[in-house]
Amino acid sequence: MLRKYKRHSYPFYLLLALLLLCQSCVVQKLDHTPYAQTDYYRKTLAGLDTLANLTATGDTLKVGWAKVNITPPVGTPLAGYGKRKGMKYTTVHDSVWVRTFAFDNGTNQAYFVTLDMLITPMSVAAELEEKYKSIGLSSDQVYFAATHTHSSFGGWGRKLAGRIMAGKYKKKVVRQTAAHVIQSIKLAQANAQTSKVGYGTANGAAFVKNRLTGSIVERDTTIRFLKFENQNGEQAILCTFSAHPTILPSIQPILSGDYPNVLVHKLEQEVSFAAFSAGAVGSHSSIYSHGDSFESTQDVGRSIAQSILTAASETETVYTSELQSRRLPLHMPEPHWRLGENKRFAPGLFYTFFGKYDAYVNRLQIGNTTLLGVPADYSGEFMPSLEATAAAQNKHVILTGFNGSYLGYIVPDTHYNLKKYEARAMNFYGPTAGSYLTYLLQQLLLMQF
Repeated sequence: MLRKYKRHSYPFYLLLALLLLCQSCVVQKLDHTPYAQTDYYRKTLAGLDTLANLTATGDTLKVGWAKVNITPPVGTPLAGYGKRKGMKYTTVHDSVWVRTFAFDNGTNQAYFVTLDMLITPMSVAAELEEKYKSIGLSSDQVYFAATHTHSSFGGWGRKLAGRIMAGKYKKKVVRQTAAHVIQSIKLAQANAQTSKVGYGTANGAAFVKNRLTGSIVERDTTIRFLKFENQNGEQAILCTFSAHPTILPSIQPILSGDYPNVLVHKLEQEVSFAAFSAGAVGSHSSIYSHGDSFESTQDVGRSIAQSILTAASETETVYTSELQSRRLPLHMPEPHWRLGENKRFAPGLFYTFFGKYDAYVNRLQIGNTTLLGVPADYSGEFMPSLEATAAAQNKHVILTGFNGSYLGYIVPDTHYNLKKYEARAMNFYGPTAGSYLTYLLQQLLLMQF
């Protein structure tokens, strides 16, 4: 027995010694270097300089819109909660769609694409990169967003984290979703007509709360929208809101777009077309009165839609010739996947679990409204500073998330040490990621085209 013990203990102690000698391969200290002193900051700023002095003015703006059903077959995994463990849905409560706006001013073309999905998956974005040339587009022209419903389909995550959140990877689902996106772009392009555009807001305070801090003051309560009117008198609405679409139960094998699907269908009873994108949903969740149920999604979706319709009836629209779409490569610090108060897992472990993807920020200028697309759950607490920057330029700003990559939750630096899910487990890029990304967004708002 003694010889057997020694024979088995030798490899164990050797492994332990190797781990102790190579701690930096597993665990490292948190890096608190101010972002303005880093190489990743300088690299991103260099990319920002290349976007300056690009023309935005052309002929009067043309706008087209289209939607395509992207619902895969029953038996596809759901996406949104790790506790589902790859659960497949057995019922479709409401179909999910890709909804696309096409914009053209003769000089520039751009497309706003929003998916009824948890995110715009990296695998779908990569598949589309290979297809753009075949339809005469570049990646700069396509602005992605998602509704962020936690009850849509998965099957698109390759790495372990993606499979935990979205079930087993299915190449067919990725290819079909990409094909539907291309179809929606072509349809929207074919339908483009000279159109007016107007920016509006509505009050959504009754439907959103700050789930990170519980603050009543530090929350984004504004529903933002663009209203379009074409020459035939048809109207379309593109709207955003900061409340997480997480009303429905996590352990329920039913596919649904949550409250955003109810919202757009209610809008489309009054206008020709509507699309929704998640806004600054980081740290924000929905307020509802009828439990985790479809009754609650109906109540929230219809109420928000009615608020938008009321505001839209008083929103003026004008012709514009300004259109510009650009994508800024976003360089980030090494991952800071937390381990206790002052430690983090080594970047290699993070990449093994989550994968390593290019990230970028989108900027879409339509008239005097700037749309900013980020690859994250970006906190609504940042919106006042972005709106102040935009207002100083006599512009409006609309922020959307989930643009084809994913960086986790981006929350204010002051929340970094909170022992909460969003500030710890899902805050991937260190103590200054919030101020860094917000600074870059402000620079994009200040940029003149």
